[in-house]
Amino acid sequence: MLSAQDNEIMTRVGPGTPMGEVMRQYWLPMMYSWELEADGEPKRVRLLGENLIAFRASGGKTGLVAEACPHRGASLFFGRNEEDGLRCVYHGWKFDVSGACVDMPSEPAESNFKNKVHVRAYATGDQGGIIWAYMGPNQENPPAMPEFEWCNIPEEQVHHQYKGIYSCNYMQALEGDIDTSHLYFLHGRLEPDQPSSYGVYHPGKAPTLHLVDTDYGVYYGAARQQSVDTTYWRTTQFLFPIFTMFPATEDGVVPSHMYTPVDDNLTLHWGLRWHPSRTFDGPRQLNQRVSKIPDQHGMGPMKPARHGMPFADWWPVAELSNDFLMDREVQRTMNFTGIPTVRLQDAAVITSMGGVCDRTHEHLGTTDAMVIATRRKLIRAAKALRDEGTMPPASRNPELYRRRSCSAVLPSGVNWKDALEDWHFARTTTPPAEAIHQPAAAT
Repeated sequence: MLSAQDNEIMTRVGPGTPMGEVMRQYWLPMMYSWELEADGEPKRVRLLGENLIAFRASGGKTGLVAEACPHRGASLFFGRNEEDGLRCVYHGWKFDVSGACVDMPSEPAESNFKNKVHVRAYATGDQGGIIWAYMGPNQENPPAMPEFEWCNIPEEQVHHQYKGIYSCNYMQALEGDIDTSHLYFLHGRLEPDQPSSYGVYHPGKAPTLHLVDTDYGVYYGAARQQSVDTTYWRTTQFLFPIFTMFPATEDGVVPSHMYTPVDDNLTLHWGLRWHPSRTFDGPRQLNQRVSKIPDQHGMGPMKPARHGMPFADWWPVAELSNDFLMDREVQRTMNFTGIPTVRLQDAAVITSMGGVCDRTHEHLGTTDAMVIATRRKLIRAAKALRDEGTMPPASRNPELYRRRSCSAVLPSGVNWKDALEDWHFARTTTPPAEAIHQPAAAT
């Protein structure tokens, strides 16, 4: 369990909080690139407890500014996006993507007052089909953007799968990815001979975890006995401050999640996957379906646009008020939950804990080792930045994000870390399962 003080440090992300200041040292995913059109509709955004407006100017640059106009506080959401700037509808003051006031028609022509006025603005960057925001202190010279492999390969090798709001703190959501023991319960089918579409199955319900501390976060190998002479390994990465890579498929498709903190009680959840050398066959659209047979992985359909709310188009229909579309007959006959998708199964348990979980009442076991290690590393980073000014892990090392996860069956006794290292560090495009079974080179 955590102390109440450490739980506060870990979960609170608003301006001036220790973890909020950590988050502001990183580029955070904000929206898909296609969501903003040049001279198009501004979008309400809320990040780290701040209400903001995103827009794309005439020349294609993106802007992220405080929602309140610095004149009288009117919302810039209602502004006119025109001629490379956002013009407040109240008195016509116009701001460019840097936040500078470039026109003030309500003042006399000879006035230079506009040169003294700025709206708070944050740096943005477009990478990997996503618009990212940097809300840190060095807006004139922000750090380089993280070099995720999926941002630097052909888009045909990347599938953006789902996105939506979770009604809980970012850490509750993230902890699900680094908790391997829940997999064969929450997402499991009832019997081994049932179709795999009903859920996953493995007889080993209590994995042995092997943790590795890194300069960008933590990763682990979860070992389960596969046969007399083989071990099934599943590896998962946590990368500061909100990124995870949970076990890849044996043919090398790497799935990843991102958990953008909207505020203390809301999280924007993203899911994507990529292959380092192969294109995806068929469509790569967002997965927004649900079915009685729980073989889908998305967040289900979204509600009609929630006007007046941040991220208005990304609020899922499935929520606590409708029990996440739970079907008790499916739960009785098919899988543990009766909830139609893996993402919604996760959403049900993490939101059931409340907006911010009270971790002072937990009782953690041996398979919670990764959760414990990740919490400790985040809390240490927040305290080190607050007390000593130490920059948090990888915040100035974009190359450290070139990482992967995997799943593989290895001969028992093989050093898993050494055997999987080239794949984990993106030094090879051959998945471990294929590499292990390749014939030895002729001598």
